[in-house]
Amino acid sequence: MLTPLECIALRTVRLTDSKNLLSVWSREAGRLTFAIPAGSSREARRRRALTAPLGTFCGVSDIRPDREILSVRDIMPLPGSPAMNPSPAQSMSAMFLAEVLDSLLRRQEPDDSLSDFLFSSVDILSAATGAAAANFHIVFMYTFAHYAGIAPDTGEYSRNAVFDMREGRFRPSAPLHDDHIEGDEARMMMLISRTPLARAARLPLTRATRNRALDIILRYFSLHLAPLSSLKSPEILRML
Repeated sequence: MLTPLECIALRTVRLTDSKNLLSVWSREAGRLTFAIPAGSSREARRRRALTAPLGTFCGVSDIRPDREILSVRDIMPLPGSPAMNPSPAQSMSAMFLAEVLDSLLRRQEPDDSLSDFLFSSVDILSAATGAAAANFHIVFMYTFAHYAGIAPDTGEYSRNAVFDMREGRFRPSAPLHDDHIEGDEARMMMLISRTPLARAARLPLTRATRNRALDIILRYFSLHLAPLSSLKSPEILRML
């Protein structure tokens, strides 16, 4: 059955000299994989531009349960897609977050709440500039933890509390393992937890504290969902 789709591009890999595989998150069907043209033709170049990391587009696909790789046609950009004329900061954030989502959104079924969050987040990123774009990935990852079912419990936070990454909660004293943060770092994470994605520019992060926050969040996700140590984009992102 031909199904109209709204999609967020995640990852493109080469399949043959003439075809690429594109993984996407779709509002209507969850995670999908499309075969799209490779090469240097005008159509191939157009599709590559529209399906850059976190690019949002609409299209039509014949979705069948017995097919892992689908075709897609009539691809057009959705309004505000960050794939259209992005800034360097937007491009680096999009590259990183698309790689993270490609790693974590495996075998997913449609999820309206998650889709609303992802599409609205992409809209916010497409309009972000300066500190908003530089801090975007930090706030996004913290917020995404809620939709991934691993949101930290901040109910016991106090100024001198320690955040136990293994248990995902604040506690009054350090646990007997190294996966915890305290002092300014614990307070920084609490501040991030209180920051809406649309207000990411308000976070008082330097490059050093932003990179440290990224290390902590990646470690937290690795402890609770899947190892993220093989990601390639964080090193590029650290230059923000």
